[in-house]
Amino acid sequence: MSERIMAPVALLDALRPAQERIDRMRGEIEAALFGARLALEVPDEWVFDGAGWVEPDNGEDQQNLPES
Repeated sequence: MSERIMAPVALLDALRPAQERIDRMRGEIEAALFGARLALEVPDEWVFDGAGWVEPDNGEDQQNLPES
């Protein structure tokens, strides 16, 4: 079993609003990406890399990909 050092309650209380904002933003981002994925008909297995969706690397030759 690993050890734990508990954070002070005051610190947790101070961080709670920031964590709630982060959670809300994460939900908004996930919803936007989901909607875009549906609208663009992106295959389920493709992943978003910050600039668009890319096909996962399955170890096959990637010579036909456009140059970056």
